Amino acid sequence: MGQPICKACGQPIAGRFLTALDATWHPEHFLCAACKRPITDARFTPHQGRPYHQDCYAREIAQHCVYCGKPLLGMYRVDYWGNAFCQEHEKAYPACDFCGRLIPPQDQERGAEVVRCRVCRASAIETVEEARPLFKQLIQWVGAQGLRYHQLPLSLELCTKAKLRHYLHENGPTHSLGATMSVSYAQEGQALRSEVSGVAVLQGLPALVFESVVVHELGHVWLVVQGVPRAEAWREEGFCEVLSYRYLRSRDTAESRFRAENMERNPDPIYGEGFRRMQSLIERKGFARFIEELEHSKRWQ
Repeated sequence: MGQPICKACGQPIAGRFLTALDATWHPEHFLCAACKRPITDARFTPHQGRPYHQDCYAREIAQHCVYCGKPLLGMYRVDYWGNAFCQEHEKAYPACDFCGRLIPPQDQERGAEVVRCRVCRASAIETVEEARPLFKQLIQWVGAQGLRYHQLPLSLELCTKAKLRHYLHENGPTHSLGATMSVSYAQEGQALRSEVSGVAVLQGLPALVFESVVVHELGHVWLVVQGVPRAEAWREEGFCEVLSYRYLRSRDTAESRFRAENMERNPDPIYGEGFRRMQSLIERKGFARFIEELEHSKRWQ
């Protein structure tokens, strides 16, 4: 069969040799690709066809946990955003309510009404002064979709969860992030009309979440302004979710795609299944035609 050939130097090997990585080597030529020193025992880590000392591989090549910095040499997790982390952190750290990123102890907020990572906290809308320009832009965007409010003046309020529960007439914990503020008038038990005064949104939402919630609530505003009769919750909420979904898709960012994909998979019978049913109906008709028919007929199809 002839003498073995060293992969490193290309010369025949007359004496002792190593067999590794489907090749033969002079022992002194089997070098770590990182530190260039010989690998003298059987423990090494291959990467792209080259050998590494285990310590060198951990230091130079291996991914490192974004939370504790340890090299990821075994099983590990990767989130939607491409962040790799140790498996044990998944149960030890809470996940952000908005993006799913884990929140290590040093980034956790005490007493906060929502669980936010530092990425979402960095864009949070905390004041009405920050919110108003966005609110105006969102009204214009919704108007460009064919939903107009006849120049109805709309107020915007950033509120706590307790205040939001008050507006929603809910007693227990709420998962809602926004509410449409309206007053209904009735006579002898018969509904006469409803008037909208504005929109309330939970304070401290990340900017994109704030925007998608406002667009959803502006869908409710339009239904009231147009005098569309109340319908099953899945129809109304599904319609408003479709509007919000269209906005997120129009943004076409990693964050907007994440939220849009979550809407597509939402298991909730009203906000999830209702969204998918209304989306299917609207896609068959076309959005502009659906809006036009609903505006003129005042009937849900």
